[in-house]
Amino acid sequence: MIAKKLTKVGNTQAVVLDKTLLSLVDADTESTFKISVDGKKIVLEAMTQKEVDRMALEASDKIRKVQKNVFKKLAK
Repeated sequence: MIAKKLTKVGNTQAVVLDKTLLSLVDADTESTFKISVDGKKIVLEAMTQKEVDRMALEASDKIRKVQKNVFKKLAK
């Protein structure tokens, strides 16, 4: 187990993850993480690029559906 303290960053708090810790989960400074809460635990899971791409595609599909009329007006 590794203990880390929160670090103030502007108006928020952060946990700084060093390279050694990131390498244990095949992550780096460019990695995207899934964040979930399990009881009183905050769980970070490094995402694969395929997962990140799928999430971005789902978000763009949702925007296209919700803003369909706006896009039609802009296309005129």
